[in-house]
Amino acid sequence: MADTCRTAEGKAAAEDAPCLSRRSFIATSALAGGVVVLAAIPIVSTVVLPAPRTGVGKWVDFGRADQLTPTDFSMLSYEFMVKDGWQDLPQRGFVWARADDKGGVQVFSSTCSHLACNVIWNKEKGLFLCPCHSGMFDANGLPAGGPPRKPLTLLPHKIVEGKLMVHITL
Repeated sequence: MADTCRTAEGKAAAEDAPCLSRRSFIATSALAGGVVVLAAIPIVSTVVLPAPRTGVGKWVDFGRADQLTPTDFSMLSYEFMVKDGWQDLPQRGFVWARADDKGGVQVFSSTCSHLACNVIWNKEKGLFLCPCHSGMFDANGLPAGGPPRKPLTLLPHKIVEGKLMVHITL
């Protein structure tokens, strides 16, 4: 009577009812799970994995570095295309740059360190102002008032053949 299928109450099942042993059930479940995992790999690699790829950067050419002055910051805007999953999307933004007293260049991110709003250089006050929460940064990018506690990000840059190249991290 070992081959007889039983119902949940322990009674013998009808003779025409399909009988599935525990071993067959587990094997079938494992096979179905494997198929689901294999089918999910392309979906995960296309949709989910591109999202956490932060820190990908690009060197952006901002033109002639000798046009920057030590007396004022210049707003330098950029736009380039970035592959995001299956589509190409434009990345737009700007940085603040000026020549320093030693013949070099300072390039600051336009993103406030408090809540990532864009800061604007105010020449009269000599401060970067954040309109979101009244944050202020001095000409060296250090917090000068309001809620920000961290300085503005000083961006990596280089001068290649007289052109200012800035590394923009996405």
